Amino acid sequence: MDKRIHKKINRDDDSVTLSDIQEMIEEIQKAHPDREVFFDGDDFAICSRKKQDR
Repeated sequence: MDKRIHKKINRDDDSVTLSDIQEMIEEIQKAHPDREVFFDGDDFAICSRKKQDR
């Protein structure tokens, strides 16, 4: 799998909201339209992988 971590989120930072994370995901998606952007709960990070042809 071609997983790339774009932004790590500090688990102890209570100031980061779900809306903040959603905005970060949208910005990263715009910058990388060829990638599927998602939140990885194990790494607590915003990541992406190449979009698969269907």
